[in-house]
Amino acid sequence: MKKRLLLHLLLGAIAIVSALAVAAFLIYTLVLRSSFKADALEINEAFRTHNSVTVSRGALSFQASPEENESYNMFLLNRNTAVFSRKAVPETDETILLDFGSETLSFTGIEDGSAIALCWKTAEKEKHYIVRSQMTFAQLNASFMNSYRKAL
Repeated sequence: MKKRLLLHLLLGAIAIVSALAVAAFLIYTLVLRSSFKADALEINEAFRTHNSVTVSRGALSFQASPEENESYNMFLLNRNTAVFSRKAVPETDETILLDFGSETLSFTGIEDGSAIALCWKTAEKEKHYIVRSQMTFAQLNASFMNSYRKAL
């Protein structure tokens, strides 16, 4: 009888801890997505208010056209762009950097290029996100190279 009661108590405790863990994960995910959407809208505003955006990767740079700005902006606002983490990832030689003047946005490929680390820096804050989208970093890189050749 005692063993049965202990077993029920143990199973109840496991169920409660599991439910709390799921709830905590869902809350974290909701907060993360909300924060990313708010920053994506802030970046959207930066695209609209800055006439000149410099796009660079290593020593290569060019002034982005409105169409190129829109493609980066749509990447952020795409409903298939999913945020997974706030982990900070150091920039590399392959990092694509958008310079708005007082703000910068960087895209760095991580893992096998299927995940992209974003860093949004303003005078007041620095936000980091890891995202996955239908567009891989290799595709972003190819788009950068095409735009760079076109700008020459």
